Amino acid sequence: MLGQEFCHRCGTRLMIVVEPPSVRIDVPLTTPHEEHLLERLTMLENTLARLAERLEQGLKLLLRQSETAYTNHALVKSLIEMLNECGVVDNGRLESMWRAECKKLKDAGADSGAKQRSRKNAKVKRKPTTSG
Repeated sequence: MLGQEFCHRCGTRLMIVVEPPSVRIDVPLTTPHEEHLLERLTMLENTLARLAERLEQGLKLLLRQSETAYTNHALVKSLIEMLNECGVVDNGRLESMWRAECKKLKDAGADSGAKQRSRKNAKVKRKPTTSG
């Protein structure tokens, strides 16, 4: 029908060419609001990708720290066994002293954690205001 010059029924030449309204108005593919949302979504995707990279780096660092701690533990254990065999260190006394120190550290950590929680939970008292 569009671009037709003659009538199908009678063959008379058509004088007025009619276009549908949708052809006359140039509608953009996306609206400014949609473009804004797409930009925000892209920014969020990029931020998420950077966060994933940082988490991966942090995980690798934790793994290296864990391996180092394990190696150091094995070294200390070997040294204690050697000193115990030579009679320089009493293994039972060393273990009891070590457990006592660990308990002190744990108790000190629990006390400082409780103090921090109580500070966070404490409400700030404000002077009542009078509005007149």
